[in-house]
Amino acid sequence: MNEVSFSAACARALLRKPGGIGMLGEKALHSAMKYYYEPDETCHEREFMGFVADVLNGEGVIEVQTRNLFAMKRKLAVFLRETSVTLVHPIVRERRIIYMDPETGELSRPRRSPKRGRTEDAYLGLVHIREALSERNLVVVIPLVDAEEYRVRGAGAEKRRGGRADLKYELLPTELVCETVLVTPEDHLRLLPDALREGGELKPFTVKELAQAGSLPVRTASAMCAAMTAAGALTRRRQGRSYVYERAEGEER
Repeated sequence: MNEVSFSAACARALLRKPGGIGMLGEKALHSAMKYYYEPDETCHEREFMGFVADVLNGEGVIEVQTRNLFAMKRKLAVFLRETSVTLVHPIVRERRIIYMDPETGELSRPRRSPKRGRTEDAYLGLVHIREALSERNLVVVIPLVDAEEYRVRGAGAEKRRGGRADLKYELLPTELVCETVLVTPEDHLRLLPDALREGGELKPFTVKELAQAGSLPVRTASAMCAAMTAAGALTRRRQGRSYVYERAEGEER
């Protein structure tokens, strides 16, 4: 992790077009990730195997996906047949929300969103590409970032009860908090809470027990179990009406 390089990547993402802030969605976050993991722009947006890779360099492909991982399922499968792939899936830990006046461009004072992201949230996306998680040439990188989210009041889609929702105008990363790299089954296991261990060894557990031990929503815990099983980190067996998960023994990537 290099904070100086990350700051430079964020600056390049902001200045990538005249006017700076102004592209819909989370494109600044996507762009910053590309500049951070591959500063050489000549490697960006390269055609490969019938698709356009976010980055294609001498080490393989880098794909940045800030939201729906399911959308890149087919593309990822094709790339993995030919080369190594680094999948970068950033999660926003803390965001400050700033409203923009659509007429004057005036910005409100930032307010901190009560919603906080965690590295474990990445599994809500990874579960949709779980078939690829056991591939030897796939590396998953989960950057945890802080960001500023710019919104425009009443400029979004129409609400069912009248009026319009706020438009999420741009998401600008401000700080790289940490990076988690998943290559081996052991890398996945390190994300399981210590409360599930006894004497340093992972105990058998259910989705509900993982949720409780890690203070996680059940949906997130379920996604973690499914993805880690597909990655070869866990095995499962039925016990009554529930599945019990335990460390997979003798599995190597």
